[in-house]
Amino acid sequence: MVEKYMALLQCVKIQVDKVYSRAINPPTFLKRLINITEMSEQWVTA
Repeated sequence: MVEKYMALLQCVKIQVDKVYSRAINPPTFLKRLINITEMSEQWVTA
């Protein structure tokens, strides 16, 4: 179960890196990254 989650998280991280590496606005990038992190934490504890 943990291994599957870690693999999923790695895939999400790669996708996020691809999308936000082209981000022009750093504050927006940080805000969205925090939102993604919070969603991931909620998903784990659910």
